[in-house]
Amino acid sequence: MFANPVISAGPDRVLLEGGEITIDATATGNGLKYLWEPAAYLNNSKVLKPILKGITEDITLKLFVVAQGGCWKQDEVFVKLLKTPVVPNTFTPNGDGVNDTWVIKYLDSYPECMIRVFNRDGQALYESLGYRVPGWDGRYKGKQLPFGTYYYVIEPGSGRKPITGYVTIIY
Repeated sequence: MFANPVISAGPDRVLLEGGEITIDATATGNGLKYLWEPAAYLNNSKVLKPILKGITEDITLKLFVVAQGGCWKQDEVFVKLLKTPVVPNTFTPNGDGVNDTWVIKYLDSYPECMIRVFNRDGQALYESLGYRVPGWDGRYKGKQLPFGTYYYVIEPGSGRKPITGYVTIIY
């Protein structure tokens, strides 16, 4: 008589866009054979711990394990893709309903992010722990800031390096 394999596809994971991770699966049993689906982004779909890279959206991977005698088990692992934030370098907070706030695409998926905006003298004008939609409105202490260039530091967290640059307010 042959025993069923004991398997785990591993804990759910987070992958930075452009990066790669090794799936941390485990399995015990006799004469085990492995198959991962979908195989498209894996370096080898027939090993226990494949490397995943190149995904363009969140993905659920399924692990099928067959033991000696044909007994099999299945498990899944979910991988959340953290896309690189897209930071615009201008916005126009003039109240016309178009581009009135500084919206940073994909930053909402980084819950522990820190955003800071400074003037050229280094004075902090805006700070946010976590990303608030619809974004910064170009105000400091309730007053509209003048046309100009301001500097930012965004610390996304989740293993991504800080992003620095400038944003220009235009009217």
